[in-house]
Amino acid sequence: MTRRAKKTTSPRKGRIGAALASPSLQGRAQDLALIDHLIERVDQGGSTLVISGEPGIGKSALLDVARHRASERGFTVLGMTGVLAEVHLPFAALEQALRPLMKGAEGLVPRQRSALLAAFGMHDDAGPPDIFLVALATLSLLSERATREPLLLVADDAQWLDQATFEVLAFVSRRLSSDPIVLMVAMRDDFKSPLGDASTQRLRLSGLDEADAEHLLDSNAPGLPAELRSRFLREASGNPLALVELPRGERAAGDAPWLPLTDRLERAFSSRLSDLPRIAQLLLFVTAENDGTSLHEILSAAEAVLGERVGIDAMAPTVAAKLIEINGTEVRFRHPLVRSAMHQAADPATRQRIHAALAAVIHDQLDRQLWHRAAATIGPDDELAGEYDLMAARALRRGAVAMAIEVLESAARLSSTAKARGDRLLRAAELAADLGQPELMERLLRQADIDETNQLALVRIAWCREISQPPAANHPAKILALIGFAAKAHAAGAIDLAGNLLWRAAQRCWWSGASDELCKKVYDAATRLELPDTDPRLIAISAYIEPLRRGADVYLKLQGLAGTAPGDPTIARILGSTANVIGTFDIGVNFLAESSAVLRMQGRLGDLARVLFAQGWAEMEVGDWRGAMREAEESARLAEETGGLPWIAAATILKARLAGMQGNLEQSEAYAAQAEALALSIGASFLLAMLQLARGVSAIGAGRHWEAFEHLRRLFTPADPAFNFGLQFFGLADFVEAAVSSGNADEASRVLDGIERASAPTPVPWVGTMLQYGKAFLAAPDDAEQFFLQGLGPAAKKWPFLRARFLLAYGGWLRRQRRSANARAPLREARDMFDALGASPWSDRAREELRASGEASRRRTEQVWETLTPQELHIAQLAAEGLSNKEIGARLYLSHRTVGYHLHRIFSKAGITSRSGLRPLLANISRPAD
Repeated sequence: MTRRAKKTTSPRKGRIGAALASPSLQGRAQDLALIDHLIERVDQGGSTLVISGEPGIGKSALLDVARHRASERGFTVLGMTGVLAEVHLPFAALEQALRPLMKGAEGLVPRQRSALLAAFGMHDDAGPPDIFLVALATLSLLSERATREPLLLVADDAQWLDQATFEVLAFVSRRLSSDPIVLMVAMRDDFKSPLGDASTQRLRLSGLDEADAEHLLDSNAPGLPAELRSRFLREASGNPLALVELPRGERAAGDAPWLPLTDRLERAFSSRLSDLPRIAQLLLFVTAENDGTSLHEILSAAEAVLGERVGIDAMAPTVAAKLIEINGTEVRFRHPLVRSAMHQAADPATRQRIHAALAAVIHDQLDRQLWHRAAATIGPDDELAGEYDLMAARALRRGAVAMAIEVLESAARLSSTAKARGDRLLRAAELAADLGQPELMERLLRQADIDETNQLALVRIAWCREISQPPAANHPAKILALIGFAAKAHAAGAIDLAGNLLWRAAQRCWWSGASDELCKKVYDAATRLELPDTDPRLIAISAYIEPLRRGADVYLKLQGLAGTAPGDPTIARILGSTANVIGTFDIGVNFLAESSAVLRMQGRLGDLARVLFAQGWAEMEVGDWRGAMREAEESARLAEETGGLPWIAAATILKARLAGMQGNLEQSEAYAAQAEALALSIGASFLLAMLQLARGVSAIGAGRHWEAFEHLRRLFTPADPAFNFGLQFFGLADFVEAAVSSGNADEASRVLDGIERASAPTPVPWVGTMLQYGKAFLAAPDDAEQFFLQGLGPAAKKWPFLRARFLLAYGGWLRRQRRSANARAPLREARDMFDALGASPWSDRAREELRASGEASRRRTEQVWETLTPQELHIAQLAAEGLSNKEIGARLYLSHRTVGYHLHRIFSKAGITSRSGLRPLLANISRPAD
């Protein structure tokens, strides 16, 4: 064993010898073999093991064996244990585990270091850290240590970890595949946890079989009468702890009424109290109520309750009764059920006196002191409630939003007036809405009991409920309600809140294809706010409710703002998304790239997932298909991690569209089917509309125009769930081509005329280019050329795929007019642009047209970089720019070792041996629009 492994082993190491002989290991040979396997194969990559089971089934014993065997093999062993009494202390368990590594925090990138130190309350200089920045800092620390020796991180009783620590563990568990790190987590069966991913191994412990159970009982309680032995075997149901502890505490229970096993075990532990001295009993009660393990705190609190000196020798009977263990200056219960039993055994008055004593002896940890003060308080205490407000603010500064909610809820219980109580609960509900936890939010709002005359509070409640919900199907009543709430906010002087409400109402109009009348009501309400013309929300409202009719005006405003850097990622996201909505993707892509860069730096991964999807869509339209697939892949991954169901679906639709345009039809349809199931589950029409766009263009590429027409016509059919006026013009070029090619020219003409009228007199360039494309398809042979030439003007250069299709159609038209020599130049240009994009179905068609015009074309040669996955290509590009593995990991929220693993795969695929070969490899990747 290495010296370092000894120094960083968990404090519970002293229990290992006992654990190896633990009765809980009886019959666990197969489970122990799994643990050995994960430890022995760590050089092949990290892993996560989640062990679950009922109390006493042997989870902790297995973890102790894992600690011992990892230490023997030179691992660094780190540990944390959830304790119910400590669940209110944010990052407490994480700090416990990382304490041996904190010297390495100096090597973290500055933002990660600041986030981690703020989370641990070591400084407040920076703003509130996002939980994901803390998680990335944790991963970086673990990964850095793992470069020197493998690492085992153990989390016991995870059901009682503080929420912030648990979220960090969940993040880390999904990123261990390339690091020599094993994460083992034990939790109770009834704890529902999203920890891990598809690669996570899960071990559910069941009771011992009959033979092992009998052996365990007989070895620990020999000589039992047959009837009593049979009863214990029956009641224990193979639970090792029950087989050991029930005989110690319930021999005289006789024919006691049936109780659940957990209750029986608690009763078995509490039954030993009667044999203990009064002081020993009190010490157990104090230990149960304390949210720490300090022996000094426990003895001091007991002295305060008794009014007399208490020495460590008073603890001896509790140790002899096998209820607690003392390790140096720390006291721990032998099992969490012992704590629960002692808590239940103490009467309320005793618990109150104990909490008051603990509050008096805890001097250097203000939040812990306040928790005990509250537990000792009966009835309202406004002074203490004010202290809790400050505690909530401290929790927010540390990035512990879930903890701040709990603190505010406690402050509400301490409030003496209904108004103060309601205000605190409303603040907590707003935080819950921001976290995307609508059930928690509703529970808090039900408790708030807001006065119906408090109009502004009612509006705040409405805003909470609105932002906690994902984009959904058409609900006109919700849009009308938002307009009404905005009017109340306006009347109360809350202009900013009113603007947010109407911005959300406009989004709902676009998401659901609301009526013109409803859209007009939103716009009129927004104008009454008298916001500045440059307010991003006002610009966005115009775009979302009438993207065609107001598109030209919005375009001019966006052009005026395009040279500025908003700095605020939310403003940049609003402007970028607005640009996308009207079809000015060339402007949108820059705003969205700025927003995603800041969100990435801040660790706001939920918002980042949404922005990356929008950025990817814009990149697709401006011809950066590789960037678009990169953003789509990352967006889907982050949205899955942060619970953003609509953005998982949206990113998957983007992947379906890109795959289809590149000719990967089977993969495209697989993505489409996955996205359709998600979109239908939340009833979002705009997602279904985007899906039809993806399926339509894929079918056109495959030459299945009638199928494309059936997909795309759904956007224009009011009764169809995919009907959406805001997205209809996105598919204009595809719809016209599919309709004309399938014999539905009249329908194509009707749609084109409607879009042209709505966007008159000055359509934005993208829409104008599509209108010319549609007119060229619909025109008589003698009239088509003018539309081709107009459509191929300067504006089309911004839209490579659309321009290439224009050139292909024009070249084909020229050839059919027997102007083959003239056809070759546009066909060559179309072929080259399609090749650059990777649009193989269209490349093939361009080559066919060229052959028909009398010119042969070589087949496109696949580039080496095209064999890379989107994530590999992203890493290769960042490495070629000179970023280190650590810097790339910080950018992509991966460990630096994972980055190294991907670089190794990249070198292997590309046939290069070092980073110096990346730049030449990637030199020919460029946007066709450049």
